[in-house]
Amino acid sequence: MTAKFIGRDDGEIRTVTVVGEVDVANAGELETALTGAGARIVVELDRAEYLDSAGLRVLFTHARTRRLELVLRRGGGVEQVVTLSGLTEVAAIRYD
Repeated sequence: MTAKFIGRDDGEIRTVTVVGEVDVANAGELETALTGAGARIVVELDRAEYLDSAGLRVLFTHARTRRLELVLRRGGGVEQVVTLSGLTEVAAIRYD
């Protein structure tokens, strides 16, 4: 599976756009894109097609130490995974 992680910083906010499928093979790339961020992280998952437990682990880890906001596509498979995992309890959710 392949994914592209596009990061940009704006002061204390790091935004990472995820395009494609996040799984155990590339979750480390997501980790790298989020590492060193300031106090707030926005992860745009509205263009992600798949997110497995390895990707969820990365997001939960960063939600413990920073303000995490996820941008989701309503009705998508990634939204369902995020909701069922409980990540919505520790991260702010926005729909695009």
